[in-house]
Amino acid sequence: MALTVGTRIGAYEVSGAIGAGGMGEVYRARDTKLDRDVAIKVLPEALASDPERIARFEREAKTLASLNHPNIAHIHGLEESGGVRALVMELVEGPTLADRIAQGPIPIDESLPIARQIAEALEAAHEQGIIHRDLKPANVKVRPDGTVKVLDFGLAKALEAPAASSPSLTQSPTITTPAMMTGVGVILGTAAYMSPEQAKGRPADKRSDIWAFGCVLYEMLTGKRAFDGEDISDTLAAILRGEPDWAALPSSVPQSLRDLIKQCLEKDRRRRVAEIAVAQYVMNERPAAFNPAHATVAPSTPRSRQRILGASAAGLVAALILVTATAWIVTRWSVPTVPPVTRFTIVPPAGQPLSLVGADRDFAIAPDGTFVVYRALSSQPQLMVRFMNELEARPLAGTENGRWPFISPDGRWVGFFAFDFQVKKVSITGGPPIPLCRYVGAPRGASWGPDDSIVFATSDRATGLLSVRAGGGDPIVLTKPAPATGEDHQFPFVLPSGRAVLFTILVGLPENAQIAVLDLTTGQHTTVIRGGSHAEYVAPSTGQPGYLVYSASGSLRTVRFDPVRLQVLSDPVATVDQVMSFGTGAAEFATSRTGALVFVPSTAGGVVTGTRSLVWVNRQGREEPIKAEPRAYMTARLSPDGTRVALDVNDRDNDVWIWDLARQTLDRLTTSSGTDMSPVWTPDSRSIIWAGTTNEAVPNLYRQAADGTGKPDRLTTSPSAQFPSSISQDARLVLWESAASVTNYDISTLDLRAGATQPHRTEPLIHTAANESNGELSPDEHWIAYQSNESGQFEIYVSPFPKVDESRAHISTAGGTRPLWARNGRELFYLDAKGLLTAVPIPVQSSDTTFKAGVPTKLLDTRYFAGSSSRGLDLRGYDVSLDGQRFLMIKDNTAGDRPSAPPASMELVLNWVEELKQRVGK
Repeated sequence: MALTVGTRIGAYEVSGAIGAGGMGEVYRARDTKLDRDVAIKVLPEALASDPERIARFEREAKTLASLNHPNIAHIHGLEESGGVRALVMELVEGPTLADRIAQGPIPIDESLPIARQIAEALEAAHEQGIIHRDLKPANVKVRPDGTVKVLDFGLAKALEAPAASSPSLTQSPTITTPAMMTGVGVILGTAAYMSPEQAKGRPADKRSDIWAFGCVLYEMLTGKRAFDGEDISDTLAAILRGEPDWAALPSSVPQSLRDLIKQCLEKDRRRRVAEIAVAQYVMNERPAAFNPAHATVAPSTPRSRQRILGASAAGLVAALILVTATAWIVTRWSVPTVPPVTRFTIVPPAGQPLSLVGADRDFAIAPDGTFVVYRALSSQPQLMVRFMNELEARPLAGTENGRWPFISPDGRWVGFFAFDFQVKKVSITGGPPIPLCRYVGAPRGASWGPDDSIVFATSDRATGLLSVRAGGGDPIVLTKPAPATGEDHQFPFVLPSGRAVLFTILVGLPENAQIAVLDLTTGQHTTVIRGGSHAEYVAPSTGQPGYLVYSASGSLRTVRFDPVRLQVLSDPVATVDQVMSFGTGAAEFATSRTGALVFVPSTAGGVVTGTRSLVWVNRQGREEPIKAEPRAYMTARLSPDGTRVALDVNDRDNDVWIWDLARQTLDRLTTSSGTDMSPVWTPDSRSIIWAGTTNEAVPNLYRQAADGTGKPDRLTTSPSAQFPSSISQDARLVLWESAASVTNYDISTLDLRAGATQPHRTEPLIHTAANESNGELSPDEHWIAYQSNESGQFEIYVSPFPKVDESRAHISTAGGTRPLWARNGRELFYLDAKGLLTAVPIPVQSSDTTFKAGVPTKLLDTRYFAGSSSRGLDLRGYDVSLDGQRFLMIKDNTAGDRPSAPPASMELVLNWVEELKQRVGK
């Protein structure tokens, strides 16, 4: 209802009308008690006549009133008089931002201060869980002194009905016609600034506000709307399918700001900038810093806690976080006495997701916090680096399938464990990797000391900690585990002085682990913590007591530690809960010299001892669990008689195990100190052939009776890694992949007919410049199926065996890996480009050289764990039953291998050492 001048609503006297909109009519009024002018918003009649909505509105209004920020118009209270309900708000003088834009584009030096203040307002509200839902230039006031006030904060949500069941209404543009005011009441969001999810009738969240912010920023700079049309339908169509006119942005707009607007206007909100803090960091850059070649960030308003949920394909979030980390620590314009502890979440973009091996730490932060290196998974795992002055991560060439990255003290080099069983280093600026030394077993950590030596460890219990010069050479054994107790020495961390090394002594389960410190001057080590593993040292200042941080029971615990006396000075304090950790004792966390912490949170809140389980899946997709204990299974192979399963388990011991399907027992087959993997059954189901690293740096082929009797028989001796994939029916020929490097896999054969007095003969079978692997013989042994990336992506091919050069049939239609024949030879299975099981009917062949196949058909809609690609080759991790009606699958319990699962994220805590001072003591 319209109010006239002089009308009283409680203590407020109306002095004139200001305007009207979908949220209600607005009037200027005088607060007669406090002698001040206020704004009175009279609520729509549709709301005022609904008791349930009024009650809900009052609850929401109380929350909105809690917002106390200089860039948010404050809510003073609710008033009711004569049947009129009104919201009393701060009166903000000055034109709206829409009025200012109507005069033309706003220069960048004027736009940025306005946009910064809008972002500050959004951040303050988002921190309290409040979303604006209707951000637009008309809801932004710019006072004469330049102060920005955002109006109507959260009113869209407050005015919404309790059961807004009509998404088409609750997310549509602000319109005040009676037809649009029925049902749920006011329709939320103005069309030109609505996010795609709102336009589709889906719930809004803070990313919807960020979309609107991008629209507003674009409009300020160009003077026109990012998305517009002749009517609402045209506008919504532009939002859902169109793109802004990017050429309309003035040439003075720096690239970093252009990228920000584009990331704010990502239609898929999973890829959109997820936190408004990102916008603050970009806009707070000094002018010169807009050039990525010399980016330096000015400080934004300090906050005790800010979370950036990264989510852009360009990797904007993580890069900006790193920029901020360095800037806040090193180059702040105004450094407070106590720097704030600031928290962020980094989610690598969809094309470069964080790849968790399940036994390693998969990332590292530079000692000065200027970049982070992480293991990403795209076509294959590779190390990526994000610099502080770059918006995108870039791959480190030659690090394909690299594991456990570590960084030199000067930040110039990244060390890693290469797939060809060499420790290597690569320059952070690019170039080929440089081999340093060979290693045996699986990586178990490395640390680069200040004297330019590298201390590392592997799962090989014959040696403990080893040291190699950063220039390369033969490694030196620093410790030898006690064989009588079965202990192992892992996860070294060189203290800043270079005098001593923290490391973990593992005996049995991780909860029995001990943290020890090795004095390099005496060669003696002493246990300092019991019941913990994987320790690092964080120091507030050089030479002074700092903090020893370690993993225990799925959390990080911290004690004060004297690096000179090598002594613990306090009781442990739990400082971070729910950190991803593994049965190897490793944990996904890293610290920087500047006192920052990076870690991967664990929603399970505990140690991840087994992330995968075994299941039968029939052709209709119904699962039948297998009762084997969940573990880090990498491959599963059904015995030819269908009674047992050979399993490659990637845990601390890296052994081959046998699951008996009838007895439901799991028994270890291999017990070497090295890595044993990729088991294949002989046709009589009596023996297993696998790849092992018992006494050498790279895996060669071994054979042993499946019941564990006898000693392993070494079949090959080669400097190249070898993995078995298939065995002929007469058990004479073994097909195996040779991996001379991470980019050169070939298929060869091993003839087992040679006697004990001469070596088994090996011959190349399919050797080309492309990568060929997973050779599988057909049941009649007339054909070989395999995968090759000759076309640029992996596809499935079939050639006659053994005359593979006579012909080749292309089987897959759009990518494929890991072929498998049905036991009767009438079908060929493989995983398509999305990792989904696909079946190809195979008719009876009429030719010995020309292979014919049917049309591939997707068999299962669920993606299961594919196999041990983390070790470099796409080894097949699934199998088929004897009757061809069920499939033995490895199910990833963490869902990280399924497309629908949320990507793994890294939490970054800046100035974490300040929190340790408060919680652990100085």
